[in-house]
Amino acid sequence: MEILDILHPQDVLVRVPVQAIRPLLEVLARRLASRSGMSAVSVLSALLGREKLGATSIGKGIGMPHARLDGLREPAAVLAVLEAPVPYHAPDDQSVDVVLAVIWPRNGSSDFLTALARFCRRLSDPQVLKQLRGSASAKEALRHLRDPEDAARPSIAGLSALAAPRSRAAARGSWR
Repeated sequence: MEILDILHPQDVLVRVPVQAIRPLLEVLARRLASRSGMSAVSVLSALLGREKLGATSIGKGIGMPHARLDGLREPAAVLAVLEAPVPYHAPDDQSVDVVLAVIWPRNGSSDFLTALARFCRRLSDPQVLKQLRGSASAKEALRHLRDPEDAARPSIAGLSALAAPRSRAAARGSWR
């Protein structure tokens, strides 16, 4: 499973007006709770608990708060492009303005770290990050995140233009 498989336009927040990490995590937890059926308090508690282990900023202005939760049936993700960067204890001391929050079932598949790593690689492309930061809408942000190779790759199921893939992962047929 890929993060983009679970990230839909309603999961992308553009120009979020927060000034600190705690209010940011509260916004993300509320959105994740509404997407997952979990309580906002339990989602926020899990995200804050993970942050206590060490900041989840990866540098270059990107934060990736995440947690694995008991009782969660399927993963959920929210991407926020902030109005202005906020301090986040990043390894490069850079404030963050692009934040992906992910919750994943604790007893779920082992795809969690693989999915995060793939999304990190996508965000490591300076052009993608620049376009994402300049996005005016959720749909535009998602368009910038989509891998152009995915659109050109034929579906394994039928190899015809008429074959509709069940998901990006199914269309690929295997991991890259």
